[in-house]
Amino acid sequence: NLGPNALEKGKQIHAQITQHKLNSDVKLLSSLIQMYNKCGEPNKSIEVYDQMIANKITPNEITFINILTAISNLDPTALEKRKQIHQYITQHKLNNNPKITNSLIQMYNNCGEPNKS
Repeated sequence: NLGPNALEKGKQIHAQITQHKLNSDVKLLSSLIQMYNKCGEPNKSIEVYDQMIANKITPNEITFINILTAISNLDPTALEKRKQIHQYITQHKLNNNPKITNSLIQMYNNCGEPNKS
């Protein structure tokens, strides 16, 4: 269980990562995505993911599992973002990865779209 100051501490860590120019480390960024999601900030998770893509940092398996979880926690009307990430996964042939595929299925089920999975 996260403590009451978890989000603030996480933001401080995020600032340190940026300050020390470690924001190209996919493992650190994936951890930030997970942290923001666990703190109830899925939109911040998506911001970190979008920055990764904009900076041409290749997401890994953990990144996708975390971002798909974050998207599951968004408003069900966030269809465009779900499509965008699913398309990236398909284009990069990551949909053969069972963990990513399971996360996609879970995302669509959580969003009330089981037929899309």
